[in-house]
Amino acid sequence: MRPRVSICLPNLNTLPFLGERFDTIFGQTLRDWEMFVYDSYSDDGGWELIRQRAAGDNRIRITQGPREGPYPAWNECLRQTTAEFVYIATSDDTMAPDCLEKMVAALDRHQDCDLAHCPFIAIDERGVPVAAPRWPECTPFGVGLEKLMDQPHVHRAPYDGLLHLMGRIVYNSITQLLVRRSLFARIGSFQTRWGSVGDFNWEMRAGLVANTVHVPDTWASWRIREGQATAAAQLMSREHFQKVDEMIAEAFTVCEPLLHPTVATGLRSHWIRWTKEMRDYYSELREQPNLLQRRLYQVGQLFWGSSAARSQLIGSLLGRPKWPAAAPTEMRMWLESIGISPVILL
Repeated sequence: MRPRVSICLPNLNTLPFLGERFDTIFGQTLRDWEMFVYDSYSDDGGWELIRQRAAGDNRIRITQGPREGPYPAWNECLRQTTAEFVYIATSDDTMAPDCLEKMVAALDRHQDCDLAHCPFIAIDERGVPVAAPRWPECTPFGVGLEKLMDQPHVHRAPYDGLLHLMGRIVYNSITQLLVRRSLFARIGSFQTRWGSVGDFNWEMRAGLVANTVHVPDTWASWRIREGQATAAAQLMSREHFQKVDEMIAEAFTVCEPLLHPTVATGLRSHWIRWTKEMRDYYSELREQPNLLQRRLYQVGQLFWGSSAARSQLIGSLLGRPKWPAAAPTEMRMWLESIGISPVILL
């Protein structure tokens, strides 16, 4: 009989944290899992530790492959494993002992959901919780739904997918998700063309077609360590926003045949264009070097800018919330107007 969970553990030179990651997997209250470890020829002693920890445990298979980024490792795990559920266990992170058990139970209870989602805790290199980034404030997942973040509830498709149109990460870390394997057959595996941010594309595809059950009483971690400040700066670059535009367009193209016709029409006729104009407006505004240049840019947009930019500026003059704060509510209201309840309290 196949195991309940396939755990994918990709690794490249994370020896200081790798033992802790193994400990949190072996310490799971759910024991019915298989693990596939993909090491990208680590030269810090990590491969030797992997071989040691895998010895004698027939639930674990290990291999090495080229350094092509995380997604080839994740995809190889999908090819090499068989369990109903898939969990990506990034090698420098951790999770609560009951994380897999509670997310599996949630998906067992809610057969209409293909994703289980839990909170995350940011930790430092020593494993100590840090103040920022703080979930859920660091993503749009809970905007306007703050009172529900401590309660089990379901985000119905395509709500989480729509949230990606803001250009922001909705599921902050892949470690927050347990995925029903059948979802990959519907939307495909992880794309490699956008480098280390490509999970945004897969998660948008998933959010457009899959219901997500939120499991509040467990957690996964996201480790903040050296080198991530540079990566965070790159997320504000023009190149990154171009990748976001490409990932959004590709996600819609893949998922359009799977969407309700009214949703597909609304995305095609309004939401994709409107949200791109908003993303462009705020991206250009952030690039202005000082307050005077920002004001001049806004005046120009008021008279000659996109319809979305003009709407945002007029709304600001009238005291309305800015788009990044208002967008999730606008998306929920649109879905309700076409007969879809985007959030269901359990």
